[in-house]
Amino acid sequence: MKVHKIYLSILFCFTSLLSFSNDNGQSGFSVITIGPYENELYSAFGHSGIRYYNKNTGEDYFYNYGIFDFEQPNFYLNFLNGRLLYKVGKYSYPAAKNYYIDQNRFVKEQFLNLDQSEEILLYNYLEQNIQPENANYLYNYVYDNCATKIRDILSEVIGDQLYFSEVPGDVSFRNLMDIYLNNNLWGDLGIDICLGPEIDRVISYEDKMFIPDFLFESLEKANIGKSNELVKETVILNPSITQEFRGNILTPNMIFFIFFIFILTISFRQIKYDISYNLIDFFIFLSTGIIGLLLSYLWLFTDHLSGNNFNLVWALPSNILICFQFIKIFSRKVLVNYLILYSSFLIALFLMWNIIPQNLNESLILLILGILVRALTNILCISRSAVQ
Repeated sequence: MKVHKIYLSILFCFTSLLSFSNDNGQSGFSVITIGPYENELYSAFGHSGIRYYNKNTGEDYFYNYGIFDFEQPNFYLNFLNGRLLYKVGKYSYPAAKNYYIDQNRFVKEQFLNLDQSEEILLYNYLEQNIQPENANYLYNYVYDNCATKIRDILSEVIGDQLYFSEVPGDVSFRNLMDIYLNNNLWGDLGIDICLGPEIDRVISYEDKMFIPDFLFESLEKANIGKSNELVKETVILNPSITQEFRGNILTPNMIFFIFFIFILTISFRQIKYDISYNLIDFFIFLSTGIIGLLLSYLWLFTDHLSGNNFNLVWALPSNILICFQFIKIFSRKVLVNYLILYSSFLIALFLMWNIIPQNLNESLILLILGILVRALTNILCISRSAVQ
């Protein structure tokens, strides 16, 4: 197998020399940046790839590091565990370009100012990568994705002569994600609930390149050596295209506002008329408990960036046990003490909302307030009935 790889490498080098020799500028590489596509969450941040073209031979290929296969073994389990395999593939660039344009996405092309030795090295690198034994890689949405792959490949091919100019501004991974999820509020809420404070740290200019648009901006300002610009020409197709994303009319804020008004109504009736709403409380605590179990699983047993998640303060896994107390109260004292402790956690969360190292989604405020109202109402009513 090793001998086979050596012969394959020699073959690649030989064909590369033939391909790039005396081409008179007829071949080269460019970085392709594709605009966001908000109809699917995984496309909402845009996409990046590398194009190789050779006008002498008619070759025109798109190297795509953003491929995943629903049919791969244990796809959904790997997705849940944050261990999803992506792969690089080689496709016709005109077909890929037309596909993205048909989705009403802009296509930005940055022609790279590489010398012949760098072009040969990059060509060999990409051709080696698409081999079946090398094509797969362990995907990570901020550390190892289609955009960071290109950043790392160019850094490896060009070496220490590649200088990225820092894009100004202190931001976090979550800040940059939020820019692209303004219209997909449910997707934004899901990400904010599931991912912990690791994506809230201030990141370096290199880390910003996990977003294709920021990779594009960084390449525009990059240099090879002291004076040579990395990008010699930029072409933009569909520059004025704006995605019309039809988000769900029922936004998180609207749903949680309705929930909060509903909670205030039934809590008022419970206090005034001594009406029990045990089934509603059962489902509230069951739901938050299930969310808490999921967040605990993501933290402890997966590779997702979900550690130390402060959403576990309101989504306590233990709620899934205490919820059955609302169906049949086994111990009033246990239930009241638990609700007092839980209420204390929720109040503390509100007091430290802007202090904790995690940027919690603001739409959760009404949801958590509603849960707190139910906890305090039950403390009052259960304690009152015990006295009577």
